[in-house]
Amino acid sequence: MRVEIRYQSNGGNTRVAAEVIGEIIGVEAKPFSVPLDAPVDLLILGGGVYAFGLDKSFKAYLEGMDAGAIKSVAAFSTGGFMSVAAKIAAIAKSKGITVCEKILGLKMGGGNNDGKGKEMSDKHLEQINGFLKAVMPKADAISTNL
Repeated sequence: MRVEIRYQSNGGNTRVAAEVIGEIIGVEAKPFSVPLDAPVDLLILGGGVYAFGLDKSFKAYLEGMDAGAIKSVAAFSTGGFMSVAAKIAAIAKSKGITVCEKILGLKMGGGNNDGKGKEMSDKHLEQINGFLKAVMPKADAISTNL
């Protein structure tokens, strides 16, 4: 199964979350600006909340996704009081891409504006592991610890 991770992050929180997801499943997390070099079975996509929605450039990326190159999408987001994971999933679904039922909205507060993001708490790690167990077909292969 070919899995890729792409994210959009200004303050660093979504990048940190994507990197933790990548470390758990053994896949390098990359910014959404890095193109997919081959079709994928699962694209794990994450974005932050900006002005109560998606970053404009990330939204344009989502709207340009190719259903022929992406079999399914698992969506996550970071934000202080809301999640945009459902918006990511809805756009993928509108493109004809299968969307995993389980989405992940991590409440991490505002970004640090230094691009470094905040550290993951034990609660965040539990939420990430639960998300991965729901979206990955080999759930028993997912570590419960980093």
